[in-house]
Amino acid sequence: MTENYKKDFAPYEPSLALKELGFDEPCFGWYSKDGTFYEGKMTIHQGLLSAPLYQQAFRWLYQKLEINGVMPLDEESQIILLKELIDRLSSKCSLV
Repeated sequence: MTENYKKDFAPYEPSLALKELGFDEPCFGWYSKDGTFYEGKMTIHQGLLSAPLYQQAFRWLYQKLEINGVMPLDEESQIILLKELIDRLSSKCSLV
């Protein structure tokens, strides 16, 4: 996979936070425990963390938060919004 495609996947830390919040959709990207990125469709494998596409992550978060939203086009804004939405869902889950 070229570096151009890797930027379409959520980084390691947000991917880990999504997993902790219940994200379990099939993904084409994976991280090892040391944060190394791998590509390829795989079933859930112990020791690997799914790396969702930004599109998957935003769709899942918007559904869980029951809000409508859009995905920013630039990578910096994607990371900022992704972290904000993860924080909102974490807060929502801790209230339940």
